[in-house]
Amino acid sequence: MLNDMNFKGSWRDYQARILEEMDEHFDDGRIHVVAAPGAGKTVLGLEIVRRIGRPALVFAPTIAIREQWAHRLCPLFLDTPPRAEAISRDLADTQELTLATYQSLDSLRRGEELDALIEALNGRGPLTLVLDEAHHLRREWWKCLNELANRLEDVRLVALTATPPYDASFTEWSRYEELCGPIDLEIGIPELVRNGDLCPHQDHLILSEPTEDALALLDRRRAAIGSLHMELRQDDGLLGWLAAHPWLTESEAHVDDILEAPEMLSAALVLLASAGRELPRPPLKLLGVSARNVPPPSLFWLERFLDGVISQHTASFPLDPARLKSLRDRLNRHGLIEGGRVRLQHTRSVFKLMTSSLAKLDSIEDIAKAEQSALDDDLRMVVLSDHIRAVELPNRPDAEFKPAKLGVVPIFEKLRRSGIAYEYLGVLTGSLVILPRRALSELPHVAEELHFDPCNYRASDLPGCPDHVRLECRNGGSAELVRLVTALFTRGFIRILVGTQSLLGEGWDAPALNSLVLASNTASFMLSNQMRGRAIRIDPARTGKVANIWHLATVDPEDRESWDAVVSTFNWGFLNDGGATGLSDIEVVARRFKAFEGISNGASTLIEDGVARLGLDPSKPAAFANLETFAVAADRPAIAERWKVSLGKGAERGQVRETAAPRYAPRALSWFDTLQALGWSAAGSGAFAAANELRGLASYEGFGVIAMGLAGVATVASLPRLAKAGRLVWRNGSLEGSLESVTRVVLRSLVDSDVISGRELDTAQVEIRASLDGRKDIVLTGVSRAAERQVMQAITEILGPVQNPRYLLVRNSWLGLKKRVDYHAVPAALGARKENAERFAELWRSGVGSSKLVFTRTADGRRTLLRARASSFAAGFQRIVDRRSVWL
Repeated sequence: MLNDMNFKGSWRDYQARILEEMDEHFDDGRIHVVAAPGAGKTVLGLEIVRRIGRPALVFAPTIAIREQWAHRLCPLFLDTPPRAEAISRDLADTQELTLATYQSLDSLRRGEELDALIEALNGRGPLTLVLDEAHHLRREWWKCLNELANRLEDVRLVALTATPPYDASFTEWSRYEELCGPIDLEIGIPELVRNGDLCPHQDHLILSEPTEDALALLDRRRAAIGSLHMELRQDDGLLGWLAAHPWLTESEAHVDDILEAPEMLSAALVLLASAGRELPRPPLKLLGVSARNVPPPSLFWLERFLDGVISQHTASFPLDPARLKSLRDRLNRHGLIEGGRVRLQHTRSVFKLMTSSLAKLDSIEDIAKAEQSALDDDLRMVVLSDHIRAVELPNRPDAEFKPAKLGVVPIFEKLRRSGIAYEYLGVLTGSLVILPRRALSELPHVAEELHFDPCNYRASDLPGCPDHVRLECRNGGSAELVRLVTALFTRGFIRILVGTQSLLGEGWDAPALNSLVLASNTASFMLSNQMRGRAIRIDPARTGKVANIWHLATVDPEDRESWDAVVSTFNWGFLNDGGATGLSDIEVVARRFKAFEGISNGASTLIEDGVARLGLDPSKPAAFANLETFAVAADRPAIAERWKVSLGKGAERGQVRETAAPRYAPRALSWFDTLQALGWSAAGSGAFAAANELRGLASYEGFGVIAMGLAGVATVASLPRLAKAGRLVWRNGSLEGSLESVTRVVLRSLVDSDVISGRELDTAQVEIRASLDGRKDIVLTGVSRAAERQVMQAITEILGPVQNPRYLLVRNSWLGLKKRVDYHAVPAALGARKENAERFAELWRSGVGSSKLVFTRTADGRRTLLRARASSFAAGFQRIVDRRSVWL
């Protein structure tokens, strides 16, 4: 069958690019391809299998996705359906093309069938193993799949996915990459829009303020925290105990303990400083900071302190039992302890309060009004929520509308009562389907078009909704109901459809959809991309389709820090402690926006990821920001035009690339090198002149001759150093030059350490691009996607806050009477082996500036590491490297 396969169509240019480059990525026997929804992933997979020319075993996460492989074969690759014996869906009877689900493989693990399968596959000879959407694997399935992949004797592995788990934990991502390999090739959404395979679209963020009840709760929390903070600052007993703590009086003797919890020492200093206490010298000396470098008090530092004395560091900071109990009871009383940890910023209870805020119902109503006004009869809107809340259906027409939580039924009721397209409003979930009564007359015709039996459906009245009916399938066929309602939606008999993201998030296909509201709390890369993928597909019936994707967030008007997707307080090297993170509603949206690229609002023509591309000003009231958003969304032709402008018209095929945008670069190193070299040269020249004067005096003539010789030698000896320093200044004199030098040093080091192939060095090009907001993006072209990620990760570690590296680069320098110390982490990829770290240090000294390599696993090294972590987050300055995906 493989020999008979031949693709009948024409490859799109991004598909052709993948096929042209695929052979270059089989060095490790694997290829890992990411293809955005709509890129033809399954067709690409079949062509890759055909070109490899080996019998193939394909695993898919669901039966529906498994069957797509069989359905694409004919007529896309074969003129007639393949012989029955050529395709198998039974792992016990493998054929030239065997299609299976991951579940079926896992079922073999419980018996001896897995050994038999591996033996049979090895007996067939060379094999292609295809993993489709492997990120769907449950934890217990990985072991079985890894065992299969590792025990196959001659196998080529092809990993395909539309939504890689970029937001997974380090452990999950490592497990995924260990099996599938690093991402080799990627087809991004902008490529599909450029080719007309996805429609122009824009994401919009609509903000709401909490309800009165929620605001009252938040105010009570703030008052309780403020009162507690004031009392702690006035508690002489507590402050005296802190000031006498061994970590603050004998810091050098407790370096190892402090390194385990540096944030606790910092939190203690912040509390003492906020109380006006004189800070002890030992911890400041150990950290290499002065009292004025101690950050101002904040929620972050107060939380670190309280969590330390109550939960995390009770052995090192043992409070008096009575004081400890009183403090814990007080925090519990105000809901400030969750899961045994102190949570002053965002607890899960507050998070649920915000994300499920009923204020979002008003936002959804406003969106529906705006889209109805803009599109009228052409509106095809879907609102996705997490829960159905069927009990919220009214039992009589005049029942008061008092929803308890956000969900499908409360959204339906809000829209129905608002009168927005209420005769075209429906619900589609796995257990509840509601149609407008007027659509019933069309149901038999649509059912017959789909070859369904109209008599198989039963409509029943809804007592509280006289213009709507509940629809059920007599034989319980939910898939049939989904197809039927989707057809009614496509034809316009339903214009607004409310459903659950679990039912409509993946696999549901309705190209007519042109407005999607994500009233779901998911921040997952995978789910977000799947849901957006429903809206941005082209509609053959409407060639000018432009889609709007609406995101909702409830923002506490008093909490401006929640606009930062990360903690913005200065934390002196604080490492994530495994506690709850990203618990504000706006952070969920920010994480979601990191999952996809899109056009920017305003003057920028960049296509990039992140919520910042929307150009929202957090200082403006939510209502004002929403008005601006609705104005942008209403002008669909302008959105389409912005895509054209942003994509450009050049012949060169652009791609989504990962960039790094540091807020810091080590350009000052070269200037210090120059100043030092100039100092040596000036000292030598001055000594030479002085010696010449001495030689003119008879009594010092002999000494003068000798001194002139030594001074001359010193001057000459300084010239190479001055020349090198001058070269570094010339190269690194600007921020752009410094970042380029760092990038080239990283690239060379990774090649010399065999982390990436030497071929990458020959074709690599480094470019520093300036953006309208003053950001400097490091762009690396001419390298593979895997090499790009390695380099950007290394740059992030070098120029970002120091965490816990094995090696550090340390530079001590003087500017007048002021001593300056710079620290840079040696990236983990280079710090694992001493010789690689030394090679990196050598290249750094040659290309960036002089520095000393320090091993941090010794006593002195640990002190240096502690100072480095303090220095990374000195008050008033924080080193951050923002990694983005940008279309270039």
